[in-house]
Amino acid sequence: MTTPSAADEAYEEAVAPLLAAQGHAVVIGSAGCGKTTVALRKAALTIESGIGGHHQRVLFLSFANATVDRIAEHAANQLARQDRRRLEVGTYHSFAWSILRSHGYLLGAPRGVRIMSQAEQNSFRSHLDNVDVDLKAEFIRQFEQLGHVRFDDFAALSNRILAGNPTLLKAYTSAYPLIVLDEFQDTTDDQWELVKTLGQHSRLIALGDPDQRIYDFVEGASDTRFADFVDEFSPIEIDLSAWNWRSPGSSITRFGRDVLRGQLDGEYEEVRLVGSDYPPLLTLKAQVLKTLNRLRKKGGGTLAILTPSNALSGRVYEYLSVAQQQPALPALQLDIHAGKEEGYAALIFIATVLQIDADADDRYAQACEAMAHYLRTKSDKLTNTARTLAGKLEGYGGNLRLGKNVNVKIVTALRSVVDYSLDHGRTGHALGDYLAFVTSLAASNAPELVSMAASARMLNFVTRGSDIEASLAGLWRASGSYSGAQEIMRAAVLQYQLTSSKRGNRDLIVMTIHRAKGREFDEVIVYEEKHTPLLKRDPTQRDLESARYALNVAVTRAKSRATIITPRRDPTPLLGY
Repeated sequence: MTTPSAADEAYEEAVAPLLAAQGHAVVIGSAGCGKTTVALRKAALTIESGIGGHHQRVLFLSFANATVDRIAEHAANQLARQDRRRLEVGTYHSFAWSILRSHGYLLGAPRGVRIMSQAEQNSFRSHLDNVDVDLKAEFIRQFEQLGHVRFDDFAALSNRILAGNPTLLKAYTSAYPLIVLDEFQDTTDDQWELVKTLGQHSRLIALGDPDQRIYDFVEGASDTRFADFVDEFSPIEIDLSAWNWRSPGSSITRFGRDVLRGQLDGEYEEVRLVGSDYPPLLTLKAQVLKTLNRLRKKGGGTLAILTPSNALSGRVYEYLSVAQQQPALPALQLDIHAGKEEGYAALIFIATVLQIDADADDRYAQACEAMAHYLRTKSDKLTNTARTLAGKLEGYGGNLRLGKNVNVKIVTALRSVVDYSLDHGRTGHALGDYLAFVTSLAASNAPELVSMAASARMLNFVTRGSDIEASLAGLWRASGSYSGAQEIMRAAVLQYQLTSSKRGNRDLIVMTIHRAKGREFDEVIVYEEKHTPLLKRDPTQRDLESARYALNVAVTRAKSRATIITPRRDPTPLLGY
């Protein structure tokens, strides 16, 4: 999107108050209306006017790394080269983490504060005996005692630091006299408290679209966030809803608005409805191939497949990434952005087994304990079944160390994959040894191990030439074993989690609708299935409103065309005329 031309007098008249403002501001508008661009224009004017000492910056905060990258690209068109170094673009989490990392000791935490991985959080949660315990308080206590902090507590803790240390607050607000808050409707209560603290001295510009608020399920989300900002700061208010620079002249934005109203009206040339037959994934793949061919003829472009759930994204990825015989359809190269915690946990398990010594008397006990750790860390929602099995596996491990015989299905399956790894996966060819073990998991008669293999394969984490392959190969060269593989994999997984949203550089990607927030693609396919619908069965009014918001977000990610695939015999009620 380029800066609106001076000929568009109405637009320039609408944004003029913001460009001239000296105080707080709110800018609202639908996808593609130019919120980011006008905020960058304001940043450029602020920097050009001389915002103070060389230490001062304009701070631009958003949620996802991918959005941060897009903002940085836009900045290249809005700011002179010499001024770009005075613009700092980051995520809400990264900004709060910079405060915590440097000043966490002010809250009594040990120096050397570190981030808890999702797996560590899941494990910590799984060992709490009281299911009614105040989780937030327990995690805060963990931070104060050990210096380990989870992402969800970044904002609250960094706000405590600044609010409790006026001199430090002045230092930060002096460094950032103007702060732009992107996707403001999605901020949580903790993030809002941090914003209020910063707003005591910094000027704030809140950007967003109340109709794009799809994270109402997140703890601390609020549907009154913009009203709260207006009440707190009495800002000037700019409404850019009348403009659409992402897909000018198209019906995409109108369709999204009509979905929110619950009343579709007329034709939508750039929004297509496709009914799926059985199997529905065949319909999807056919549409994907048609779309890719169309984009290719136009010189290329990006296509996103957006789904209502992580599980459905995983099934889509698996189907598209392999070839089909009847009818003959090719395997496609694509990326996936979905919940990957089970895959991360699987990688840790695999690395743990790879480092087991063939001469170790407790090798099967190690495998049992590693499997228990996998079950405890693969999800933040530990089922009673998984909790029970994890406890049994820990007990089996203890019995095996005592020399007792343990003859149960899961232990027999673990013995089998450990033996296979020791017999066939110790060649020193790191990628081959890794793949051999994953293959043995997939061939197991234990469904837990089969599921683990599928999760690891979906991540496609260990590949030829990857950093992790090189690290594992280095271990082998140094010691003739994979001793230390677990720590290498754990560190690699954490780094991958921190940067994964910057990956996904292929032109075809599948993700949930929620993960697509803040992104844009040339075309979008919104895909649902009968048992994974956009709108759940027997919905409440809140369910209906949330589903409408989500579909609006999904279709407005598209610049040129959106396709909605819904079961032909049971189409989504969201499309009812």
